[in-house]
Amino acid sequence: MLRALYTFLIVAILSGIAIWLADNPGDLTMHWRGYEIRTSFVVGVGAMALAAFLVLLIYRIVVSFIETPASVSAYLEKRRQQKGFLALSRGMVAVAAGDASDAKRYAAQAHKLLDAPPLTLLLAAQAAQLEGDEAAATKYFEQMLAAPETEFLGLRGLFIQARRAGDRDGALAHARRAFDLRPQTPWAAQAVFEIEAAEEDWDGALKTLDRVVSAKLIPRDEARRRRAVLLTAQAMTAFEAAHGQVGEGRTGALDKAAKLALEAVSLEPRFPPAVALAARLCGETGRARKGMKLIEDAWTLAPHPDLAEVWLDMIEGESGYDRAARARVLASRNIDHIESRILLARGAIGARDWAAAREALAPYAGPDAKEVATQRVCELMAEIEEGEFGDRGASRSWLTRALHAPEDPQWTGTGYRSSRWSPVNPVTGEFDALEWSAPVAALAHEAAAGQTASEPEAVQDAVPVPQPEVGLSVTRDEQRKSAAAGEVLAFHPPLPDDPGPEETAEEAQEGERKW
Repeated sequence: MLRALYTFLIVAILSGIAIWLADNPGDLTMHWRGYEIRTSFVVGVGAMALAAFLVLLIYRIVVSFIETPASVSAYLEKRRQQKGFLALSRGMVAVAAGDASDAKRYAAQAHKLLDAPPLTLLLAAQAAQLEGDEAAATKYFEQMLAAPETEFLGLRGLFIQARRAGDRDGALAHARRAFDLRPQTPWAAQAVFEIEAAEEDWDGALKTLDRVVSAKLIPRDEARRRRAVLLTAQAMTAFEAAHGQVGEGRTGALDKAAKLALEAVSLEPRFPPAVALAARLCGETGRARKGMKLIEDAWTLAPHPDLAEVWLDMIEGESGYDRAARARVLASRNIDHIESRILLARGAIGARDWAAAREALAPYAGPDAKEVATQRVCELMAEIEEGEFGDRGASRSWLTRALHAPEDPQWTGTGYRSSRWSPVNPVTGEFDALEWSAPVAALAHEAAAGQTASEPEAVQDAVPVPQPEVGLSVTRDEQRKSAAAGEVLAFHPPLPDDPGPEETAEEAQEGERKW
């Protein structure tokens, strides 16, 4: 409706102008170079309008003729980009679908049509990975290092390539370079820390941890825990080194180890390996009373066999009676815990007080027992039977029962199980990955017993499959041989295989440098 009204108004205005000109005729005279041109005013205005139109038309034709090559070039460039981005999107779909041949073909097209190295090189590298051509994928990632905008992406790709190949040194070099380039990136920081810890480079891991905390990539509690574990590992290394020294060298090494262990305890007072090591080192350096105080405080919070072992050996040349008395002192701080009962029994056995040993284990092995006896309890009962009465038959009966008894907690992790703690899982290389818990086989056995309560005989006859203990004597060479034989690699930073955009600092949990 409005458009019709506008059209009507325009026509009316033009008609009014035409009528006015018809009612007001006039002459238009032009003199030029001796010529006189005379015409009516209306015809003269029309001639000038026609001349202006012709001039404008010629101008547009000339301008269009001049701009035509650029327009054609822009049109062709636009079409080339459209085809390139289409090839790029199809290549990404092919990568997601696992179609290596189509991914490689579209990657070549996108690289030819587009001037976008980050995207095309990444697609080409992923296509090469799908095809199994690791050398080509590495080449594409190396090409990314040439440009600042693609350097970090290339480093991430090279790190993943090195990790897949089991090249720990190469992976560490690429991760360090990426971490130096962008300290706020969580994956690079985690990778450097994990590999340094797997290599037992405790000093380097501590320095990396300080940088991680400065970048606020981990929370404060996790930082305290990591630092405590690293300090404990350093103290263990210093303690082992002191064994081969004498005189002042040994004293200095023990003092250094004790200082590290005590710092670890100050960070994590409930961390049994740190407390046990600190207490042992205090005893070695003539501070037995301080060591016993550490164990007493930790025992109140969480009794642990490592603490009991150090407690019983704290005073050299001690009589069995005095040892049993000290065992009662420590056990009284958490008397209802199974570790306190076992500690009392061990102390009483050492003093040959068989009645006290039986009383300590009564809740688990007495006539009115309410708890299931674990393997250690059964072994202690076998020792009591043979020591008190010389009854080897009863002793063997308890040892046989130990085969069916629930296993005691141990330091367990992926593919690893031992009574000795290690800062790194020797099988996978994971840092601080061991937990003090009952082995999986025992837990599965107990769960099965709960589900089949209606069949007690079958449960009693079920014997958990024994698993060999893995000690701390596993060397790095053995770990590398295991990795080469197809086992789990000795380092596994938790990173995605797709070298895409890195995480932002907002996605990482905020930490603080304060301990």
